[in-house]
Amino acid sequence: MTFSDAAIVWERCRLGDRDQLYKLNYTTPEEYLLLYSFIFPKETLTERMTLLYVAHELNTPIEILKEIMNTNAVMLLASESSGSNESTWNMEDAISIRDSYIEIHSNFLSLSKNMNEIEARMFWSSVMGYRQPFTTLFFLRCIGNKNDVPADVINMSRDFLTDEEIIFAIFQDPSKLHNPKEWYKKPNAALRKRKYKGWSKYKSVGLDDFNGGLYQEIPNKGICELSYDEKSMIVIERAGDIVTDVAYVNHPELNLRDRLTKYAEEYDEDIAWPNPIPSWNALIKSDCSIRFPSTNAFNPIEYNGYVLVKSTHKHNLRLSGYQRGDSLTIKLEAIDGLDDYVDVAICEVYIVSEQTSVLFELERRLGVLNEDKNKWIDISEDICIVASVSSPFMDRRTEMLSDPVFLGIEPDLGLRDITQYVDLVGVQDE
Repeated sequence: MTFSDAAIVWERCRLGDRDQLYKLNYTTPEEYLLLYSFIFPKETLTERMTLLYVAHELNTPIEILKEIMNTNAVMLLASESSGSNESTWNMEDAISIRDSYIEIHSNFLSLSKNMNEIEARMFWSSVMGYRQPFTTLFFLRCIGNKNDVPADVINMSRDFLTDEEIIFAIFQDPSKLHNPKEWYKKPNAALRKRKYKGWSKYKSVGLDDFNGGLYQEIPNKGICELSYDEKSMIVIERAGDIVTDVAYVNHPELNLRDRLTKYAEEYDEDIAWPNPIPSWNALIKSDCSIRFPSTNAFNPIEYNGYVLVKSTHKHNLRLSGYQRGDSLTIKLEAIDGLDDYVDVAICEVYIVSEQTSVLFELERRLGVLNEDKNKWIDISEDICIVASVSSPFMDRRTEMLSDPVFLGIEPDLGLRDITQYVDLVGVQDE
């Protein structure tokens, strides 16, 4: 493939069709390395220096060039090649000419005459180190894809090999690449932050199906560190002094409970055991971070489950009614638009101190309270008392918040702080 052919592919990528990169008909690592070194150069000139050199050669003040520059310097300089025929360069020629210009920075006019505009865009983009239409990782993935090497193998291999070594390995010795499913061959590859998804407030993830309905309480604000014990050949994840996960190099197939059990039999340390998920009240009021871990075999790059982002489940709602009985029951509304309200929760307040705080606010705002314990007392819409509650999700069947837990009265909040109904409903299909 000539420099001109490569420039056409590059231009189509620049215009938004990055899949054109897959259409390169290169068959050797040397060809890809030449293109890589041209598109992602180690030595470049700044835009200002390039314009200064061009202005000097043209005997024109740089201010004039900047004044006629509609978009960027690449487009300006490339426009001088618009009437030229395509070059006869191969990629080695293009690299040599590019490097020569960076070193000597002259002959702009002659260069322009020897390239067409598409080639010139790619050329000056390389000279000035502009951001390319695709990343180095995407470039490597394209090469891997054409040679049946999965993207996650490319990703993981970058921790151990240079990009140039990866390109050669894809063609000549794929065994040098690191397959993340075989992390036990290079245990240090497992010492990366585990990945979790936030458990959605809009959708009840089937946790029973996902991991049997298990959760872990993670202390230390959920901050975990991984280490590798070379002597025992164990990867250990800890949150402070609590062991939250382990992985055995010699037994990579073990699931979460089996590997924690094996560790507990060998070491006397506190462990964050996976247990059945308790009530929402227990989850939301736990002092620990909550995660719903994958129970499968250890895999350092796959998502390891879900975490409970408690703040996303907190809602500020208007207190619209109450009933006094053995406990205190309150009705809550979200706001719909500017001044309409929608019932979204009926919440029990069990703790005496929390009941007292609600009744105090009601009496402060309403005066003497109705003592009838069997009657719902509605609160006029003119009075805005804001209470915060937590709920896992909006129940589609009832259109009410599921398992709401009272968190407190918010005396400093008002109408503008009440959660919009549309935000509660959200986009429930993910």
